[in-house]
Amino acid sequence: MNLNKKIELAVWSIKIIKSDTIFPKRAKALDLTYPTLQCTDVTDVEAEFVADPFVVSDGSNYYVFFEVLNKHSERGEIAVAVSTDGEKWQYDRVVLKESFHLSYPNVFTYENDYYMLPESSEAGGVFLYKSMQFPYNWERKKQLLSGPFVDPTLFYHNQKWWMFVGSKDGRNLYLFYADRMDGEWVEHPCNPIIKNDLHISRPAGKVVAHDGEMYRFTQDGVPSYGKMVRAARITKLSETEYEEEVIESGLLTGSGQEQSWRKDGMHHIDHLQTKDNKWMIAVDGHFLKEQNYLVWKTTRFMNRPFYSSYKLSRTIIKKLQLIAQLWL
Repeated sequence: MNLNKKIELAVWSIKIIKSDTIFPKRAKALDLTYPTLQCTDVTDVEAEFVADPFVVSDGSNYYVFFEVLNKHSERGEIAVAVSTDGEKWQYDRVVLKESFHLSYPNVFTYENDYYMLPESSEAGGVFLYKSMQFPYNWERKKQLLSGPFVDPTLFYHNQKWWMFVGSKDGRNLYLFYADRMDGEWVEHPCNPIIKNDLHISRPAGKVVAHDGEMYRFTQDGVPSYGKMVRAARITKLSETEYEEEVIESGLLTGSGQEQSWRKDGMHHIDHLQTKDNKWMIAVDGHFLKEQNYLVWKTTRFMNRPFYSSYKLSRTIIKKLQLIAQLWL
């Protein structure tokens, strides 16, 4: 066994900026020097990283929902931070956790209610949640799709609901539509609408409608996961057609600078239009941290709750007993 084997861990953080354009690369005085939220800001669980931010407002406060990777459960959970001005943010708490991994908490409003469509590919479906006391108490209402889809991105256009979902391997993009958000979802006849393309298949935030155009944001997973964000303009969208064109090939990229929170890449962007017709934009980025594999594996095992270690020990003992019986 190689005791010096190394692994690289991605440490994700979140930045929230204000911009006069939906394309932050074109923004004036864009400052991405320091992150807004890091894993050290999480107070109710031990977090390995924070990522996938989605920002909304109730008219009084701003809220950003994001994934927290819990070191103990080794699963993603959904947390929220709050701000009164969009400048200073205060971490609040984890608001949704399940027995499976959650991420990409796509939060939106519809008919004065708040809904969330997080990624739940580990559970084999796409589930719609509703807040019973915003920003808390999220209840699962309905399974919209069946399958291990990633990053479900839902939007309303031309009297229909539409949803982009990615494949688990990041190579394909699928499109579905429905007359009602909680109705029956129909697979688009052109699926997969993007095939075998790691550059533009995986969603990277909400679809944005602005100045008569619609924009989709996508992760570029080449040469590695979470490398950059691209922007595409949707040029055709109907029950029978879909077309788009990439207009920003490197909308968000890593800094390449040592000690930078986004040194090795960025993979998410989310927009909220403010009352002054400007934009509040939430993005994330990461740097890779090298660690001894044995130390990392041991720490992961020690971080598990006692009951998990107990059940694991019982399973090992039973298997050893079975092997012993076969040999005797």
